[in-house]
Amino acid sequence: MKNSNKKGFTLVELVVVIAIIGVLAAILVPSMMGYVKKSRLKTANGNAKTAYNAVAEYLADMETQGLIGSATEADAKTSAEAELSTNGNGSGQVAVQFDDLTAANPNFTVQWRRADDDDIVGQYPDPAQSVDTCPAWIG
Repeated sequence: MKNSNKKGFTLVELVVVIAIIGVLAAILVPSMMGYVKKSRLKTANGNAKTAYNAVAEYLADMETQGLIGSATEADAKTSAEAELSTNGNGSGQVAVQFDDLTAANPNFTVQWRRADDDDIVGQYPDPAQSVDTCPAWIG
């Protein structure tokens, strides 16, 4: 009779460990996907808020210069994109939708998305509002 002092794991032990790891991965991966989507939405909403603040600043500058009537949606979008690029978030698309640009205090909504086919759209000032119908993306 051989007296074997070999150390190591048996095949059954390895299979059991691999099965346990597989079950844990099957449980955790779907729940982690929800966190990824939520974090992408928070990032998109943050970029939309930054763009909103840039547009508000642009409109305030135009108002102090007495040029509020000559402000355009394209210029507002350009100022928002410039602000996002200084923050390092230049990639992506900005849409600015005004209720009435010629009003003394125009109401507007800003939306941000990473690309044309992105299903995650950030919006400000009301990020909880449905964004199923996006405004026309300028540019």
